[in-house]
Amino acid sequence: MNRRTLATLILAVWVGTLGWLTVRHHLGQPAGGPGPRWPVPPGAAFHAIRLGERQYGFASLTVDTLAEGLRVTELLTIDLPRERPALPRRTSYRTEAVYSRALRLLRWQTDLLTEQGRLAATGTTSGDSLLTVVRSAPGERAETTLVHPSRPVILPSAIPLVTASRGLPRRGDKLSLEVYDPLDGEVRTERLEVAAESLFTVPDSAEYNPSLRRWSLAHSDTVRAWRLDAVVHGLPVSRWIDGAGMTVRTEYPLGARVERTAFELANSNFRALPPAPWDMSAGAPSYFVSEEPPAPRAALILVARLTAPDAPLPGAVPALEGGWQGRAGDTLRLGRGAGADSTASQPVPAGAGVPPPAVLADGAARILRGERRAEAALRRLTQWVRRQVVSERGPTLRSPAQALQARRGTAQERVALLVALARGAGLEAREVWGLVRIGDRWELRPWAEVRTDQWTPADPAATPAGPLADRLRLGTGGEARLMDLVLRAGRLRLAVLEEKR
Repeated sequence: MNRRTLATLILAVWVGTLGWLTVRHHLGQPAGGPGPRWPVPPGAAFHAIRLGERQYGFASLTVDTLAEGLRVTELLTIDLPRERPALPRRTSYRTEAVYSRALRLLRWQTDLLTEQGRLAATGTTSGDSLLTVVRSAPGERAETTLVHPSRPVILPSAIPLVTASRGLPRRGDKLSLEVYDPLDGEVRTERLEVAAESLFTVPDSAEYNPSLRRWSLAHSDTVRAWRLDAVVHGLPVSRWIDGAGMTVRTEYPLGARVERTAFELANSNFRALPPAPWDMSAGAPSYFVSEEPPAPRAALILVARLTAPDAPLPGAVPALEGGWQGRAGDTLRLGRGAGADSTASQPVPAGAGVPPPAVLADGAARILRGERRAEAALRRLTQWVRRQVVSERGPTLRSPAQALQARRGTAQERVALLVALARGAGLEAREVWGLVRIGDRWELRPWAEVRTDQWTPADPAATPAGPLADRLRLGTGGEARLMDLVLRAGRLRLAVLEEKR
């Protein structure tokens, strides 16, 4: 054997070994091994949650391989303003889901920890058309719900993974995914569009600096990413994902940024920082929710501003427009007839096409006693929920049917019951959330909207008489949570230009 032949053999063995290692690392098995390949490689990504330049939270996503498939674990923690300096105030959300090698959802477990308590949920799938969800809260009996999606679903954390599993995205590609949100307990269709492609320089590793007593950047990495644009609950969101399905950056035009970084920079440095200073001015959303009912106002004219002067309001924010809420640039007019109300431009209410349980339809019929006029029926249903269902605090758990039977519920449960009763009466209704003016502050609240001649607000927590022009809709669907307010609209600032009573 001469030297040329020996060199050729050595090079061939080296190339073959390198290929085998690449396949084993990215696909989880040797080339030619039994079973399907992994749709995405295992890995982990860590993120800092920022409002402006200040970090307010930490997030992570981990993908592990199991014998039965992939385990996807998502963790999100946000620190809120403290009522007392020595008492941390934190919202944490964790979800762990197991998928098959074909990225079919098998089971999941979620935990939401807030100052009002802990809400846990577990779920399993049976075939492609049945989800069994069990939700529990301290002091409450666990509730089991059956959900019937029209096609296989995934959890929100798997959206980038499913997108990457279909090959490298191309600008202009469009995807439609069925998503089950464990927090909101609803199935929604997310329509995504690949809007751009770019290179990002992200921190890859860190080293401890004893002089500064904190971690500093050691190395950076260049990552190629694609931007997925979507509208979730009426608010735009842009996710930048890499070829492995890991999120590089998430942008909420009215709220926070979620940026990939090294673990020590995102977590360790964040834990060592003093509490973040929050904007407590009257124009900023309040992160302290009171029990005070809003006072009705006939009309308001508002201007909405972002804290950063170089970040104007997005051109299209469906949740900000329609019904009693109209927008012209950065000016919002609230009140009856303020906004155009095209049915085609409005989001389809979650669950609008699902027949309500018989107990809710029967309950609505008993309350209305033959009333068929939409506005009169809405007033009667709202007054009944306000008077007959006792308000209480705590994590959301009861279904509308359970709240109707117990005659008690949280603010969110009372709103869900009102929406369910309206649907039981044949009306088109949806849950919304946003900011309500309490005194001189804007607080997070949920309420209902029912279509009469337009989307009309109805709030069981409000005073009985007078129009409800004291509120700004931010989300069409989902629940009112401080975590979502921080992420989706934490940078929104409101200044009242004119007020009419």
